Formats: sequence, C-alpha cells, structure tokens
Amino acid sequence: MKWLWFILVAYALFLAPGQGGLQDPVLKSLLAGNYKELDPLIMMVFSFLGIFPIVWSGLYLRQDHYSVPAWPFALLSFGLGAFSLLPYLFFKGKDRKKRSNVRRAGRILLSNLVILPLLLATLSLYVYGLLQGRFSAYQEAFMQSKLVSVMTADFIVLVIYSYWWMKREKPGSEKWCLFPLAGLQIAILQSKRSHHSGIEDKS
Repeated sequence: MKWLWFILVAYALFLAPGQGGLQDPVLKSLLAGNYKELDPLIMMVFSFLGIFPIVWSGLYLRQDHYSVPAWPFALLSFGLGAFSLLPYLFFKGKDRKKRSNVRRAGRILLSNLVILPLLLATLSLYVYGLLQGRFSAYQEAFMQSKLVSVMTADFIVLVIYSYWWMKREKPGSEKWCLFPLAGLQIAILQSKRSHHSGIEDKS
C-alpha cells in the first residue's frame, strides 16, 4: 500500500489538472452553497468521500491495539481521506496496546444501526448521481477543478484499499468491494452475519 499512497500524493501535488484554491470553480460553488450548480455525479462522489471516513473509522478503531493509536488517522480522514488512512499502515507499530473504549466505539460505528442507514444513503446517492448526472459534465469538471481531480483519485484509492483490506481481514468478501463504498458496507454486514452464524454453529 505504500506505493499507492506515494502515487496518490504525487498525483495530487504535481499531476492533478484544474484550478486550485479559491480559483477552483467547484470549490467556490461548494463554499457558496450553490450545490444546484454542480452535476449530481460530482455531488455523489463528494458525498461518498463523506461516508467513507465513517466506515473506515469503525474498521480502524475496532482494531486499535497497536503502539500508535489509530484514532488520529481516522479523524483526519474526514478531511483527507486516503491521504491519512494509508500512512497508519506504516506507523502503527506492534500489537501491544489495549484501548477498550476506542475499540468499543469502532464496534458501534460498524453496528447495523449505523451501517444500514449509511448503505441506504449510499444507494440513494447512486440513484441520484447515475440517473441525473452527466459523465461529460464530470469530465469537464475533472479538467477544470483540482478538487474534483484529486477527490476522484482519492475515491479510486479508497476503493482499492477497501478491496485489499477485506481480502486480508475477511477473505472471500473482497469481491463486494468492486461495488464502490456500498460493497464495503455489504461486506461488513455479511462478515458480521457469518461471524454470528459461526458462533451459533459452535454452541
């Protein structure tokens, strides 16, 4: 995953097309609250990047038992996405700490009460973006807005990371992650169900 993080950073710094800062047309529309000016596909991906950190915070906090705490990386992901999530893999250190309260918070974030509403919101965003959005408008925004070009790369990296994570943690469930974001949520729900079934079979 290191190489993927370095590619993402290099792309964001040197290769991403479009205007940056306050010259960015999409950023200006977002700051002004003019969401209707933005294509639904742009809003769909932008919203996905707001949901991803909630799910990843649950995954990180649930396994927060390494030397370096996971919660700062999870918290920063709400603004930085994959830019802050992937470095945790490099710095987490050895398995030596017990943070029961933090891990309990992770389990809450991955509970059905949280994941199911997020899944419904994700599917609704798919319907909104794919049915009302235009790929030509997204492509144009990609070339004009650095926010769009960087968030697109961030989104792609998060999808790849989701596949890698689930393949490592729950082999067999990673195929769901080919369905961006919603697949990760489904994989989490499915893995929890199989875990409970395994407990029942042993009892």
